[in-house]
Amino acid sequence: MGAVRLYDKPEQFAEMMARQLSESMGLKVRSKRGEPLLLEILLDDSDRQDGKVEISLHQTYDTYMAGGDLNTAVDYMNDIARMTVHMRTENEMKKIDLAGVYPAVRDERYVKEAGKESPMVSDPFLPGLRIVYLEVHEDFCKIITRQLLNENPELDEEKVKNQAYANLKASGWVEPTMRLPDPNRPTCVLQVFAEPPHPIDCQFLLPEWTSRYLPSQYLIAYTNRKTVLLLQTGEQMDSAHKARDVAVKSAFKEMVERSHRLMPSPVSDRIYWVKDGKAKLL
Repeated sequence: MGAVRLYDKPEQFAEMMARQLSESMGLKVRSKRGEPLLLEILLDDSDRQDGKVEISLHQTYDTYMAGGDLNTAVDYMNDIARMTVHMRTENEMKKIDLAGVYPAVRDERYVKEAGKESPMVSDPFLPGLRIVYLEVHEDFCKIITRQLLNENPELDEEKVKNQAYANLKASGWVEPTMRLPDPNRPTCVLQVFAEPPHPIDCQFLLPEWTSRYLPSQYLIAYTNRKTVLLLQTGEQMDSAHKARDVAVKSAFKEMVERSHRLMPSPVSDRIYWVKDGKAKLL
């Protein structure tokens, strides 16, 4: 039996989350006018732009609507808000440690909405997705934004991006945590890349690795921030029609949608067909 949702409308959800954040952090929190799923946290009594922090509720709301777990949504949002405020108030958090920077894949809408006040350093990727850059620590990650880059004048975007990919390569190829024969399609094998020690999304971009570790054709989905699903098959997928047929009849499409809908921190339910190094949206 599914959980009963008390806050089905974005306005209701945002009002509740603003109240929760205000009580837990002791700061004034309000929805942005005309955009209920964007919250403004006021760091002082002034109403100056540099005294505010903006938090996007879009993915939190999507997660709540999919699973109905309100406690998880509140905890997730509290963690994001505390980290964001901490970064604005602690000088040490304004420093970029290049040793911990990695590229990662995020939903294009998230990059746009969450980066309205402080745009993220990002690059276009596949349709509906962008590559962002994260500084990764054991218990938190911080997104490299242009504002954060400005706090580190000795760095520029090129240095950050080059080091991010250098760190990814130095960490080596991360193997899937599971390889499962597909019960619906004996010719198919599902590979699950989950809970990696660092963001591995972009390891699938590096030709020297894809040619060594992956078949010439496969289906891939970046379902949430800690999971990548990949389906390989012995069948020929020489057209988008055949690739879609494999995705449906193997239940890969269903697995992708379920992972995106039920797991925390969703990214995308899109499936991409990769053939000879070129990816297309199915």
